[in-house]
Formats: sequence, C-alpha cells, structure tokens
Amino acid sequence: MAKIKRSEAAKLAGEQPPVSSEETESLTMATQDDVAPTPTDPKDSLIRTLQVALGAVSVIAVALVVAVVLLVMRGGGTPAPTSPSATPTTTASTPTAPIFFTQYVEVSPTVKPGAIILEIHSDYQCPWCGRAEEIYGAALSQLAQSGDIDLRIHIRTLIGDQVIGNDSSERAAAAALCADKVGHFWTYHSTIFANQPTEGVGYTDDQLRMDFAQQAGITGQDYTDFQTCYDTKATTAEVTAMEQEGEQGGINATPTFLVNGVQVSFDLQPNASTVTPRTASELLTALQQVAS
Repeated sequence: MAKIKRSEAAKLAGEQPPVSSEETESLTMATQDDVAPTPTDPKDSLIRTLQVALGAVSVIAVALVVAVVLLVMRGGGTPAPTSPSATPTTTASTPTAPIFFTQYVEVSPTVKPGAIILEIHSDYQCPWCGRAEEIYGAALSQLAQSGDIDLRIHIRTLIGDQVIGNDSSERAAAAALCADKVGHFWTYHSTIFANQPTEGVGYTDDQLRMDFAQQAGITGQDYTDFQTCYDTKATTAEVTAMEQEGEQGGINATPTFLVNGVQVSFDLQPNASTVTPRTASELLTALQQVAS
C-alpha cells in the first residue's frame, strides 16, 4: 500500500565517477626525400592528378564513415526506440551530491536489500509526464511491486501554478493522495494520466471524485472514504508540502527523475508519433547501469 513518507533525507557515501572524455585520433603522413623532377607526358600528368584526387575522395569517404560509426557508438546519434541502453542516462558530466526528498508517495510495498531508489517528480497536467507514463508506467509498476526498485512519486503542481494558471494540478494531486489513503494510489495515478486532457483544459471535479475513482477500481467503503477525503480537501496540506520541498530542492521541471539521489535523463522518444513501452527487464538493466 502506498503511503506518504516523512523520514529525514538519506545520504549516500561516495561520488559518481566522472564521465570519461572521448579519445581523439590523429593521422600522420610520412614525407619522402626530395628528388629531381622528371619531365612527364601531359597525359600521364593528368592521369596521376585524377588518381590523387580520387584517392583523396576515398580517404574523406572512409573518414566520414568512421566518424559516423564513432558518433553512434559514443551516443551522439539517435538511439533506436527499443534500445534499453538509451534510457536512462546521467544528465551531468561532473559528479553531483545525491539529494533525497522527504515528501513523496511510497509506491513499493516492500523493497529488496540494495534496491535502486527511483524518485519521479510529476505533474498531472504535464504532457511529457503523460508520455513518461505511457512508456514506463507498466514497467515501473512491475518493478515497484517486486521490490526491485524503491519507487517514490513526488506529485508536483507547477504546471497549473506557473504555466497554465489553473488549479487543476492541485485538485488532481489532492485526489491522488486521497486514493493513496484508501490503498489505490497507483491505479488512480495511472487512470489520471490515461485520461489526461489537452494542456490547459484541466480536470473536472466529477472526473476526479467519481469517474477516475470508479475506473481505478475504488469501490464500497473505500469509495465513500475517498470522496469524503476529496470533498473536505483533507490532503491539501500534503500537496503544498510536496510542491514547496520540490521547489526548495531545485526541481523546477517535470518530469524529473532521480536515481539514488542523482538526476538522470529518461528517453521520452520525442520524435516518435507513437511510443514504445519499456519492459521491466529493460528498465531495470538501464537503471542498474546508471546506478553502478
């Protein structure tokens, strides 16, 4: 069952290894002893000139091929959507001190020893947060339930507060925390994103207190308790606390991902018309590579 954590921020020992710089390659040419020029037939001279020119073109072509290969190998090209090694990756070339937040929803019911801590700052009106849910939602759910990751969701409201100027992010966040109180956070969280409107339209109260709750499987007394929580704005203070801590921690964009307290970049496939969801094994492998 998901729950709101209020523990002190943990500290990790050690530093991330710095990103290695790319090796450079050089081409040297040998020089020959000067010799006296020998008169040649103009036709032969032209042939040799063409041969030299063609040779130069060949060298340039080979160099371009090598450059392209190196670029792809070193991550400069666009990765294939199904490549787990493309996501996630570190965002900084220099080590940064890990930072752990204390205001979050704990999604993982149990956590295995040494499990990777994955923190996600997300706003329910953020289109890219919705895309992240499409790509990683199922894998995150599986890894959280198995305890392979310690999944912590920081519900943010900065899109509504600073970009759109409505209260829809706050109301959606409050509803998600109410769902958490009756033990249905993740299904409700996923339902909100599955029904995300066009940016700026927002969510209605009927959607948040009735439609989404029913779609998320909240029934019986849990449904009654959920609606009472929403109607009385019982989680407003918790929503505010999450947003304030996120701002104070320097997280001013959503979605933001942190692996063991260090910010990383997840592949959101920005140029794809449709998304390619990651499997749990792909995501776990990528997370382990970043965390190592």
